[in-house]
Amino acid sequence: MVYQTKRDVPVTLMIVFLILLIQADAIVPFVLGNMSVSGWIIFTLLTLLNVLIIWSFIDLRYLLKEHHLIIKAGLIKHQIPYEKIERVVQKKKLWSGFRLIGSRHAITVYYQGGWGHAVISPRHTEEFIHKLKEKNSNITIHTKSN
Repeated sequence: MVYQTKRDVPVTLMIVFLILLIQADAIVPFVLGNMSVSGWIIFTLLTLLNVLIIWSFIDLRYLLKEHHLIIKAGLIKHQIPYEKIERVVQKKKLWSGFRLIGSRHAITVYYQGGWGHAVISPRHTEEFIHKLKEKNSNITIHTKSN
C-alpha cells in the first residue's frame, strides 16, 4: 500500500526558498562576469542539487510492503523491517531528526538499528498507523502535544 506525504504551506515554502537560494548562488558567477570553467561547474552542480531536492520533495511517499516499511524520496530509499519497529510517536511539530516529510504535522517511527528513528508525514496518518500496527502488533503508539 502506498501513502503519499501530507503537504503543508510552511514546509513547501521552506523548500521553495531553499531552491531559490541555491539557484541564486548558482548564477552569481555569471552576474559577476566570471564565465570561467569553474563558474560553469558551480552552476551545474548547484542546479543538479536543486533537481535532486525537487525530485525528493515531489516523489516523497511511504510504502507498506509485506515485511517492511519503505520510505522513498527521489533517490533516497530507506527500508525498515516491521519487526524492528518499537513505537510510533505522534507530535504536532517536528523540527529534528532524519526527516522525509512534506508537513510539520508528522509521526516519528522508532526502530532498532540504522538511524534509530525516521520522521514521516503520511497523508492519512491514522490509517497508516493502524496498518503498521496490523503488521506488528507489538508497536506502541504515543500521542504528544508538542
